[in-house]
Amino acid sequence: MAKKESFLSKIRGDSSASMDEEEKLRKELLDLRISLSSGQLKETHKIKHTRKLIAQLKTIEKETIKEERKEND
Repeated sequence: MAKKESFLSKIRGDSSASMDEEEKLRKELLDLRISLSSGQLKETHKIKHTRKLIAQLKTIEKETIKEERKEND
């Protein structure tokens, strides 16, 4: 059986996808928060999971910026 590519390895492989993915996750987080406030959200753990994914994306973006700065110096 083939291993499923993880979220982080997919983003690290394609840096242009990170911005699109961040926008998508932020929209999803907004939708989850709206659902929570209206009392429709039953799976509240999804908010924490989405926030974690956004933080991981930002970390990867900072890593790539830091690497680019090292290469230029």
